[in-house]
Amino acid sequence: MKKKIIILQTGQSIKQARKKYGDFDELFITGLGVAPSQTKVIHVYNNENFPNSEEIAGIIITGSPAMVTEDHAWCQKTQQWLKQFINSNLPILGVCYGHQLLAKVLGGSVQWNPNGREIGQVDVLLTEDACNDKLFADLVNCSTSPIKLQATHQQAVTYLPEEVKILGQTQLDARHCFCYNNHIWGMQFHPEFTPEIIKDYIKLRYDEVKKEGLNPDQLIAEVEDVNNGATLLQKFAEICFQ
Repeated sequence: MKKKIIILQTGQSIKQARKKYGDFDELFITGLGVAPSQTKVIHVYNNENFPNSEEIAGIIITGSPAMVTEDHAWCQKTQQWLKQFINSNLPILGVCYGHQLLAKVLGGSVQWNPNGREIGQVDVLLTEDACNDKLFADLVNCSTSPIKLQATHQQAVTYLPEEVKILGQTQLDARHCFCYNNHIWGMQFHPEFTPEIIKDYIKLRYDEVKKEGLNPDQLIAEVEDVNNGATLLQKFAEICFQ
């Protein structure tokens, strides 16, 4: 049996964006640079069954319109299932909602971000630990300059245990990405989003963003044509299948 990257889909992307670019699972498959046959999608928000551990080369937990603090039964079930892999070497990557879910699995906390909504192309200032991290090192190249990535979230990881290494932070989020034991990664940003996708997300959230005191037009204008997220996803695929 050939092992696959398991994509635990925790919800669907915004309808208008989904029609234009595809759903979260499709975006991840494209970003990973692998054939769809090398992946298996489990819609955990629909209570689909988890795969056998022998099938798994790695796991990705997607973003979601749901909030981790809503504590849905399927989210609790997913957390319980993931706990069996904490002390393994299995590569696991959590994105946005998945990042927060993994933080809870590892003993962390998630709340509404006290600094408010973060949306657009963000500057992630990576830590020294990121320079030595097998997922981030190629992208970082031990640079002190921030890395540009796409983000959209309202909740955030507010606490992580000491043994979890913080790999990067943004102006609004001190725990924007982390690593545990060299095989579990959480990232609040969306590596599967291209610059064009985040521009459309800002447009689709235009009125909400404006009401919150942000400038959506400025946020759109600040998006540069860089796609560092794909570099990270392709490296993750390489780690899974090495």
